[in-house]
Amino acid sequence: GFFAECLGFPIELRRATLAAGGIALIGLGAWLVRSRPAYGLSLEGAGAGILYLTTFAAFRLYGVLPEATALALLVVVSAASVWLAVRNDSQPFAALAFSGGFLAPMLVAKGGDPIYLFAYFAVLNGAIFALAWKRAWRGLNAVGFVFTFVLAAFWGRGFYRPEHYAVVQPFLVLFFGFYVTIAILYARRGPLAAKDPIDALLVFG
Repeated sequence: GFFAECLGFPIELRRATLAAGGIALIGLGAWLVRSRPAYGLSLEGAGAGILYLTTFAAFRLYGVLPEATALALLVVVSAASVWLAVRNDSQPFAALAFSGGFLAPMLVAKGGDPIYLFAYFAVLNGAIFALAWKRAWRGLNAVGFVFTFVLAAFWGRGFYRPEHYAVVQPFLVLFFGFYVTIAILYARRGPLAAKDPIDALLVFG
């Protein structure tokens, strides 16, 4: 932050310090989760959100990470979030971690080129899709759909240009495939509740 800039700390060190803080929160939450489940899970979710934000900012805002490295780190964070959510059998943790992940680019992105933003959303949605095979967490699926739909619409309203069409369309097809498949998974497991607003939302998606 401000003091780090005044002391001349390089941006790489500041980003690494924030990432270490996120990892420390996850570790502390994992240690506390047995004695204080709600508090421990909140710390784990906050730590995962910090890692999403720090990685995306280091790449997009500060340019200290190459594209391939940033994407690989985001995949690792997403995979760790999936593992922690399954390990703790906690849908609230998963929702908190992924909410932080979806909000991260809105805090640091400059707008314009959609390839990085939509690739990032694809990583997050891929993690949610992976969780859908393990857990019947309809609320988490709805969180992923709503964030993807709203934030993509927000980007489209402010930054879309005709030359972006060829880049955006494959991602829209991918997201469509994710959420239609999720709805099919629920249909295979049992009859859908006709009045369930979350099921209706996924079918709409």
